[in-house]
Amino acid sequence: MKATIDIGNTNILFAFFINKKVIGSERLKTEEASLSKIEKIMGKYSNLEKIIISSVVPLTDKLLISYLNSKSLKFLLLKDLVENFKFKTNIRNRNEIGDDRIVNMIYAKKLFGNSVIVIDFGTATTLDVLDRNGVYSGGVITPGIDLSLNSLKKMTAKLPLVKFKRTKNIVGKNTVQAIQSGFFWGYVSMIEGLINKLNKEKNDRFKVVLTGGNANFFKKMFKNISITDDLFTSRALNYIVSEVNK
Repeated sequence: MKATIDIGNTNILFAFFINKKVIGSERLKTEEASLSKIEKIMGKYSNLEKIIISSVVPLTDKLLISYLNSKSLKFLLLKDLVENFKFKTNIRNRNEIGDDRIVNMIYAKKLFGNSVIVIDFGTATTLDVLDRNGVYSGGVITPGIDLSLNSLKKMTAKLPLVKFKRTKNIVGKNTVQAIQSGFFWGYVSMIEGLINKLNKEKNDRFKVVLTGGNANFFKKMFKNISITDDLFTSRALNYIVSEVNK
């Protein structure tokens, strides 16, 4: 059995695999992470042969590594494995690239070879581009949906914090509906526009992968979607750890 641990700014996503099959997954709020909560999740699974950690939150790394060491569980860090995959990128400073973006690109290349945009609806909404030559050419980073909803509530006197949802109509008949419509259709229009501009700029027709916690809201909303999977990054980590030391 293998475990993948994806530490994001908002959530830690734990996923457990037998071969390629997901047998369990759980999310833990990153800011609420503690040894006891990690134990509650990890303790459900035994015979963990391989564990891989991807992280964009260094302080949380220390907590998780402390737990794994206390249980004498061996683990691998994504950053130590990337070079095994002949990862090519046009991004000038490779150290700036978040683990989540790297692993998504490696897996996208494995699945498709080239011409893919991976859109990750996480704390930030990111679009990462694998070009026609199979090179990670760069991407786009925008504010995430939940982050933006919370900022709207925090920075205004009267606007409420609303639950993100897909809406049928664009025009809302009250404040809550107006915010929900603005966020859903605003993000649809932004993503659709960016995909079209990337197709034009790169003179390509990209396949699209949707992932992240809010990915399922956008099923069938864009052209050329190949995969919608909120566990895409976990599957990518499982692929990477499975390839190491074969």
